[in-house]
Amino acid sequence: MPVDWGCFALECERPGKTLMDAVAGTVAEVRREHGLVMNSLGVEKPQEWFDADNKNGYAAKTVAHLVLMAADRARLLGYGRKDVVRLLDATGIE
Repeated sequence: MPVDWGCFALECERPGKTLMDAVAGTVAEVRREHGLVMNSLGVEKPQEWFDADNKNGYAAKTVAHLVLMAADRARLLGYGRKDVVRLLDATGIE
């Protein structure tokens, strides 16, 4: 359902074996049924992307940092590579 967080946002509760499973299912459903790619859960800082047209700039460093941090935190929570890859695959991003 839409919520007002000072900008457009969505909030939902979705069943799943794990949170990662529920998020992957939601991401896949939104892509399949609405043609939208979910690329955030609303926790990023827009200023991180000021040089997004440069594959070697600050934005690129931020991507590498976030992916490595996410992989490590997923492992600490008990998620494996397959869980993380399933979530990435659900986005439909090539």
